[in-house]
Amino acid sequence: MGSGERDAVDGNGRRGAVVGLRWPPDAGIDGARRDPRREGANGQPPLPKPVLPADVVAFRLKRDECDHLRGEEPTGPARAAFLKYGMERTCTGTDAALRALRQRHAHDPAAIAALAGYEDDIE
Repeated sequence: MGSGERDAVDGNGRRGAVVGLRWPPDAGIDGARRDPRREGANGQPPLPKPVLPADVVAFRLKRDECDHLRGEEPTGPARAAFLKYGMERTCTGTDAALRALRQRHAHDPAAIAALAGYEDDIE
């Protein structure tokens, strides 16, 4: 050991013990056992349930990729071809899909708010 270093000492005065180790491993800070079925990965709180409908989430993923590709500048013929293919794949049909989603989810404020930032006519 270098100067100034010390072994950790547990509550029973034992040197070299790992301080802060909880036993059993599924016990919380207060010593109460945790039910892993009620927790997320690594003991974190569970993720909240999705608040957006699945079709809105899928649209956003596709349209966000489309908008990203629309903002790219081609740096050569290969890149231009890549961008054209990507935009055809991700942008085609999104104007109609956006209109349909806004109508289908008109009663859902969270869905309407999630769709509010998208341009109506990009095709």
